Amino acid sequence: MEKIADNIFAFRLGLPFPMTPELTVYYLDGETPAIIDSGLGDPQAMGDVAKHLSRMKKTTGDLSFIINTHEHVEHFGGNRKIKALSGARVLASEAAAPFIENLHDHTRELRDKLTRSHVRMAEMIQMFLDFHMTIDESPVDQTLKDGDLIDLGAVTLQVIATPGHADGHICLYDAGRKVLFTGDHVISTGSTFVGYGWRELATGSIMDIFEKDRDRLPNISAYMASIKKIQTLDLALILPAHGPPVTDPYVKLEQEIAHKKERIDLCLDIMKKKREAVLDDLAATVYEEKQSNWLQQGAVLGYLEVLSRAGEISAHLEDDNLCIRVMD
Repeated sequence: MEKIADNIFAFRLGLPFPMTPELTVYYLDGETPAIIDSGLGDPQAMGDVAKHLSRMKKTTGDLSFIINTHEHVEHFGGNRKIKALSGARVLASEAAAPFIENLHDHTRELRDKLTRSHVRMAEMIQMFLDFHMTIDESPVDQTLKDGDLIDLGAVTLQVIATPGHADGHICLYDAGRKVLFTGDHVISTGSTFVGYGWRELATGSIMDIFEKDRDRLPNISAYMASIKKIQTLDLALILPAHGPPVTDPYVKLEQEIAHKKERIDLCLDIMKKKREAVLDDLAATVYEEKQSNWLQQGAVLGYLEVLSRAGEISAHLEDDNLCIRVMD
């Protein structure tokens, strides 16, 4: 347990993911104690939550609130077990709540739609879907929207809607201490993943990115708009879900925007040279790999969506491969 500021403490839970081996959970002490995010809910994580709270002479049962930053399983998987021990109220955004409450239905839907067009990817994704079925769903007691205030007694948090990494992502702003809890919207180690995932890559809906919901902002555009939104806050410290605190917040925020723009420009430069490419090969070139993985392809899809909206490239399916062409 690490003290960040008065009434704000951090502890880390192990995760079985190579790229994100730990999740930082924030404990907010006061009249109504709360945690921000809850881990996977596995026995090791639950034991670690209890161990860390005991150092504060607290128990899991003392918690009054569980606040989820978004709808990815490592951020809400411990909700149900912690709620059973404490009666804590679960808070999440309006967009995240349906997934948190109905994880297994969403997982079964994805499983039913898996295609055989990318066998290597489908088999890997099937393993992740099986893993998701082991994670507890949980009721959400209160849904949050942009601008809402969460009064914890010693700490008051303002809800900042920050879609991009996830549709239901929120950051939590402690204006009094100029502290922003960013979940995965800003992480201190590397750059946040923004793009598309299993649903688009392995369920036959990849063309929806280019053909449907034209009034919706592309994920990358939504992410950069969210970054610009939090740049307007008075910030001294960013507390991310992965990695240590960020003590130069505005530098980091500018880096995030610059990184996404550089990737978009790189994709366009590569396509202007190739003229035509399939997604797998393009992603491998962007990331300098012999063969790309689903995370790299999902990120590149996000960049391609921006380029498609700008009229720079076109995309179509050919023998179940996404083919990209530069527009003349």
